[in-house]
Amino acid sequence: MSGKTVIVKLGGAAITNKKGVCELAEERQLEETLDQVQQAYQILKKAGHQLILVHGAGSFGHPQAKKYNLKAGWSNDRSEPNETYLKGYSHIRACLQQLSHGICSRLELRNVPVLAMSPIDYIETSDCEETGTEAFEAMATRVKKYLDLGFVPVLHGDAVLDHIRGCTILSGDIIMFQLTQWIPTIARCVFITDVKGIYKADPKVFTSQNDLIQYIFAQQQQQQQEHDIKEKGENETLADVTGGMQGKIKWAKRIVLFDNTIDCIICKWGSKEALDMMTLESIKNKNYQMTIVTNTPEAIASS
Repeated sequence: MSGKTVIVKLGGAAITNKKGVCELAEERQLEETLDQVQQAYQILKKAGHQLILVHGAGSFGHPQAKKYNLKAGWSNDRSEPNETYLKGYSHIRACLQQLSHGICSRLELRNVPVLAMSPIDYIETSDCEETGTEAFEAMATRVKKYLDLGFVPVLHGDAVLDHIRGCTILSGDIIMFQLTQWIPTIARCVFITDVKGIYKADPKVFTSQNDLIQYIFAQQQQQQQEHDIKEKGENETLADVTGGMQGKIKWAKRIVLFDNTIDCIICKWGSKEALDMMTLESIKNKNYQMTIVTNTPEAIASS
């Protein structure tokens, strides 16, 4: 591989209707999001850079995982899945494949040479997020192979088998982090969602006196972070078994603590910020409305 590599995470809130079940986002939102991905691919390719896509499950995964208790898995109660777990695991995998096909087919029509990769085919975790980095080698090797050939790998949050739990839910955020461990050309991770970034409270509920947090520092104490950033209101009623915004913050912090040369940005679909960040524009524009997760203030000044 040559040039730099950008990982773009298309969050479930950007591509699906998380209030429904197996519902894509409304047409304009989905089309604008994927149009920007197509533009980003063309710009990166022309500059000699590469793109990896990871998408969330949204309404194609979180309600199903919650209904059948697939995050915790079946091994808490038994060594093999009962009929309910068999039905639930089969069902969520069908839903996830439906979403992956829907996203990839739309991108292929936009002449983006995508190749879908389901994590279940490459990894069996050991207690979900506690899984060691070495377990992700096969997945990363295949991603690098696809990049070398000129393709755009498309991965997604998935229901995978787990040595300890029987099964679990592997989030797209964890996949992003693990890929940074194996692919040294990764220069930026962009989280695309349905809000401008991170707020101190849910911006869909608290619309006043609720400023956008432009910078989150990875060395800040986690307890203080959880105190300062609260997700309140209706989002508490939506199924999100992988941690929601707190999950994004957690894994973005781990990425920049592992390598402080990697930019991690959270921004809104369809925005100028989204396209600019996907195409490796500088993060130093003070007018950007987005959240940057960084290791130290000095990293911002030097970017």
